[in-house]
Amino acid sequence: MKQFHFNPAFFHIAVGLCLISPHAQSAEKDENSKWTATKMFEKKDTDMNGFLSIEEFKHERSEKFLKNAEKRFSVLDTNHDEKVSLEELKAGWADMTRNKKK
Repeated sequence: MKQFHFNPAFFHIAVGLCLISPHAQSAEKDENSKWTATKMFEKKDTDMNGFLSIEEFKHERSEKFLKNAEKRFSVLDTNHDEKVSLEELKAGWADMTRNKKK
């Protein structure tokens, strides 16, 4: 009978594949599968400085979004410091998204 030997390399590959699955990626959304301001901010703040630059805000967005991205960014940037904080994003989230409360 052949014996199974644990190989750590295969374990890491298996864990990596699980983390890129659609189920793992859906953890970036709230329980209703809608983006939250906090989750979007965490994903977009790639330099992790606590603010979104216009470049981070526009990164990996659709052409439709990009048409009005600078206008949306300036509306969110309420203190006009050319960056958006998490608080500013939360304050303008409903107006920026289709997740508007009715």
